[in-house]
Amino acid sequence: MNPKKWMLIAVFSFCLVAIGVKEISSNISTIQIIFFRSFIGLILLFAIFKKRFKELTFKKIKIHLIRNIFHLLGQYGWVLGIVYLSLTEVTAIEFTVPIWVIIFAALYLNEKMTRRKTLSVIVCFLGVLVIIRPGFEIFNINTIIVLFSAISYAVAHVSTKKIVKTETPLDIIIIMCITQTPITFVLSLKNWNYPNLPDLFWLIVVAIAAISAHFSLAKAFKETNIGEVITLDYLRLPILSLMGIMIYKEDFDLLLLSGALLIIIGNYINLKKVHHNVYSK
Repeated sequence: MNPKKWMLIAVFSFCLVAIGVKEISSNISTIQIIFFRSFIGLILLFAIFKKRFKELTFKKIKIHLIRNIFHLLGQYGWVLGIVYLSLTEVTAIEFTVPIWVIIFAALYLNEKMTRRKTLSVIVCFLGVLVIIRPGFEIFNINTIIVLFSAISYAVAHVSTKKIVKTETPLDIIIIMCITQTPITFVLSLKNWNYPNLPDLFWLIVVAIAAISAHFSLAKAFKETNIGEVITLDYLRLPILSLMGIMIYKEDFDLLLLSGALLIIIGNYINLKKVHHNVYSK
């Protein structure tokens, strides 16, 4: 299949994850949503790649744990954002992830901070300020949580850059589900709520869509240069914005979209340098 078609499948799959989370957020807690996503995903992966489970090695378990803890924090903040913020705002802030990756890669992987990267970071930071609007509105803790979610995803991605030297993408996803399932199960017990049939349907949709997104991204990036397809990821912003307005009656916020545009421009400036990761969310 054409790499761009794989990328489009990934885009729509991620949009479906966001819609699914929005649909069940009133009945199922944030951490419980993440548990079911990991648990159902683990079952699906085991059913499809049973032989691969027998070949797993845990030699790099320390870096896997670091990656998965920060990835879990990122997921938690992202799901929380989907619950309390507009789809547009969450998606826009999420697009800062590559910029945080640039910063952490420079700090911990000794990657050079070029003029292009610096300009990219500055433009994206201005976009974040437009969205958060410090000093102009009542302090929104949920916006800050989503921002820290993006930072957590970035730390997870930098950890992944080390892991992929010795581990396959499939192994990384499998180990992610294996480690996150018991952690999220224990954390969700305090506010456990048995899902009804509609909730169960959407939980399954979220899990399948997440697997579909990761697999499609991997296929797209494997078959072509990342720069050839990554701009298609920005389609998530207009799609989810439109869905938010039409389905969830979210307000059309021109200033928010302006901030989102600045973040997209910042990413585009550094497009050829950004190593967009296939394991986010």
